[in-house]
Amino acid sequence: MIRIAFVGAGNAVFGRTFLLDLFLSPLEEVEVRLVDPEGDRLARLVRLGEKFREEGPKAVYLRPLPLPEALRGAHVLVFAADVGGEEVLRQDYETALAFGVDQSIGDTLGPGGLMKFLRLLPLLEEVAEGFQGELILNYANPLTAVTAFLARKGHRALGLCHSIAETARTLAGYLGFSEGELDYLAGGVNHLSWFVRLAHGGEDLYPRLRALAQQEDYWELDPVRFELLRVFGLFPSESSGHVSEYLPYFRKRPEIMARYVRSGYRGESGFYPRHHLRFVEEALREEEAWLRGAYPKSPSGEYAVPVLEAFFLGRAFRLYATHLETRVPGLLAGFPAEAPLRLPAWKGEEVLLPPGPLALSRHAQEVQALWVEGALGHDPSLLLQGLALDPLTAAVLDLRGIEALFRRLVEAGKGLLPSWVT
Repeated sequence: MIRIAFVGAGNAVFGRTFLLDLFLSPLEEVEVRLVDPEGDRLARLVRLGEKFREEGPKAVYLRPLPLPEALRGAHVLVFAADVGGEEVLRQDYETALAFGVDQSIGDTLGPGGLMKFLRLLPLLEEVAEGFQGELILNYANPLTAVTAFLARKGHRALGLCHSIAETARTLAGYLGFSEGELDYLAGGVNHLSWFVRLAHGGEDLYPRLRALAQQEDYWELDPVRFELLRVFGLFPSESSGHVSEYLPYFRKRPEIMARYVRSGYRGESGFYPRHHLRFVEEALREEEAWLRGAYPKSPSGEYAVPVLEAFFLGRAFRLYATHLETRVPGLLAGFPAEAPLRLPAWKGEEVLLPPGPLALSRHAQEVQALWVEGALGHDPSLLLQGLALDPLTAAVLDLRGIEALFRRLVEAGKGLLPSWVT
C-alpha cells in the first residue's frame, strides 16, 4: 500500500483537488493520512472522498491522523500548510505598509514572504525530522524557500506551482491560440521564471507579443510584465501584481505605482491579504457544491497526482517544478549548483536565460537562500540580511529603516515564530 501524509489537507483548494485527482487516477491501494488543525475540514474531506467513491469502487482510504502518526511509515509527504490565516496576512501587510513597503500579494519575497516562511518553520522542522519517506511534494509559499529548506534537511523535495502553465494560458489568449497550441520553454526561480521560447508551428511569437504590448488596451491587461518584456526581452511568469513586488521598479513611490499598478492581480495594494477571507469562502462554497455531487469528472490540472503516477507507475509527463536533485548540470547556467530552480522536470532541454532575466531571477533566489541559511543555523542576522537584499524593501528603506521594520514584524508575529527568531 502507498502511504501518503498530507499536511495541510484542510487547504480550501489543494485538499479537494488532490482527492479528486487521486480517485480518478489508476493508482490503487493508497492510504491518505490527513493532517490539519481544523478537524471539521478533515471531516468534510472524508465526506468528499465518500462522494467520489460513489462513482465506483476505489482502493483509496482516508484517515485523519495527528502529525507524528501520519508521518510514521509514510512513503510520500504532500505539504500544503499555512499558519495564521487572514489576520496575520493583514498584519504583515499593514506593518510593512506603515514603513512604506507596499505589497500586493506578500507570499514570496519581501516582508510578507519572510514572515510566511518563519511561521512555517516550527512545522517544517517537525516534518523534516519525522518524515523518513521517499518524496516530498510542496505547495506552500514561499515555495523556493520551503522546498530548499526541506531539501537541505536531506529530503527529495519538489515544489509544485502552476504559474508557468497559467502564464502560458494567458499568453495563448493574448495571441489568439489555445494553450495546447503553444510551443514554449521557461525557467528561472518560482514566481519569477521567463519564457525563453514562445512559438507556434515553428514561428517565433515574440514579435507578435511585442507588437501587442504597444497597444494600450493590451498593455493595460498586464502592465508590469509587458514593461519587463519591453526592457528585458522576455515575458515572466506569475501575474503583474506578483512580479511588481519582486523588483525595485514598480512600487516604491505613489506616482510610479499609478503608472503600473492596476486592480486585482495586476498589483492592487494589499489585494491578497485584504481579500483572502473572500477567496477562502468562495472555495468553501465550491467545495459544498462538490459535496452535493457537482464536481468535475476530469482531473483538476494540479501536479501532485501525476507526479505520483510517474513515481510509482512510471508514467511520463512534462512538468515544471522547483527542484534540486533532478537537475542536469548546465540545464540552467548561471545559478549556484545547490539553488532550487523553477525548471522543466524532464531531462534534455537546456534553458538559457539572457544575462538580464538571469540576474533578476538569481537575485530572488539569493534572497530566499539567505532566509534558508538563517533558518538552518538559527541565525536572525541572516534573515535581516535577506530582507535588506529584497529589491522592493531596499528601494524604499535604508538599512536602519529595514532593521526597524524587521524588529516590528518579529514583535508583531512572535507568538507564531520560532523562539530563536525573537
